[in-house]
Amino acid sequence: MQSSYRMPAAKKVCWTLALILTSLVLRHNALAQTDTSKLTSDELFSLAREKAFAGQREEARGLCRTILVRSPSYSDARILLGRVYAWDGRWEEARAEFRRVLQEKPAYKDALLALLDVEIWDEKYDRALTLVNEALSSHPSDEDFILKKVRALKGLTRDEEALLVLNKLEDLNPSLAEIASLRKSISRTSMNNSIGINYASDRFSDTYDPMQYAYFQLSRRTALGSLFGRVNYSSRFGTRGLQVETDLYPRLADGVYAYLNYGFSNSDLFPRHRAGAEVYTKLPASYEGSVGLRHLYFGPSSSVSIYTGSLGLYVGSYWLSFRPYFIPNDAGLSKSASLTLRKYLGDAENFLSLRAGAGFSADERTIQSNTGFQGQTEVFHLQSQMVGIGIQQNIATYHLFVATFDVTNQELSFSPGNYVVMYSLSVGLRVRF
Repeated sequence: MQSSYRMPAAKKVCWTLALILTSLVLRHNALAQTDTSKLTSDELFSLAREKAFAGQREEARGLCRTILVRSPSYSDARILLGRVYAWDGRWEEARAEFRRVLQEKPAYKDALLALLDVEIWDEKYDRALTLVNEALSSHPSDEDFILKKVRALKGLTRDEEALLVLNKLEDLNPSLAEIASLRKSISRTSMNNSIGINYASDRFSDTYDPMQYAYFQLSRRTALGSLFGRVNYSSRFGTRGLQVETDLYPRLADGVYAYLNYGFSNSDLFPRHRAGAEVYTKLPASYEGSVGLRHLYFGPSSSVSIYTGSLGLYVGSYWLSFRPYFIPNDAGLSKSASLTLRKYLGDAENFLSLRAGAGFSADERTIQSNTGFQGQTEVFHLQSQMVGIGIQQNIATYHLFVATFDVTNQELSFSPGNYVVMYSLSVGLRVRF
């Protein structure tokens, strides 16, 4: 008699997953037990490439070093070693390996392209342009070098020149896939002006009525740096108000720029004067840091000074940033911190983000409350804990969409130690022209 028993679907899935996991473990153990001394240099190189592209970078570097002990002139192993250093942001170590190859083989294309990638990734666009022009003097029709030149010119914001070089490349090979995406990217960044609108709303679990915010913004790229002008609108505590504000991001030196801010308002919903300054600089090993100050002046007896800074790290397509805030007050020193993680989606303008923060919030929305009595404004030092998500995405060549959603556990200004939950949604659109 034939059995009619059938294994349940859930059990089939579990067995399948168990078999897959077992095969992966066995494969890993087999690789771990490989006797590298019995492998040829070419076999070791293949294994190193496999490790590198599987994300096992330290193992890949170890295998490359083993090859180079045996065969110091094995150029491809040295280039792979340099590229794996570069993937971890170890720029100088990567450059050293590529330059060593080029000392022996000055025209070796793979080493030149790898060195160009490092200069572009490390935003040393002047160096990249000099290097690629030297390469093109010997190989004027090489598509790979022409593409690197376009990227270097784009990084230097020499957009018109970049488009001219791209036109020449298109004449050489109209079907090259990178041409369309590069042209679209350059067209976006070559627009010197933009206009933007944003709307945000805070809603509370109880106690407070919804609060509304909006702004209209114009920006322009200038010789000094990017300049922004904004009109901010707020509706809360039964009152409406406006604030005018401007930001400037001047470049101070290679890898160093500043943030300058000033705002003014006659409304009690905003500081009478708002000022800010911060200096950002690149640091070794893909880090960046900043130190800065914000000052919110509400009146002769009501002001807030906020000392802040940041430490950021780029790892592949991810960016992680930590920012503390220190606010002196009559009770001592209030402290808070926020953590932001971004996952870039192809370029610096498109990303997903996660945010978390705790302590005293540095946003004047949550340290200020209009009492409604005699038009006086009080400043409160309130505790909060926040988590949030966000997205920034190009929805057309000249249109950028931005949205965030935050949930904040906010201390009540009139009842210290008691909290209300605040839900904040913000959406915006920016158009370049």
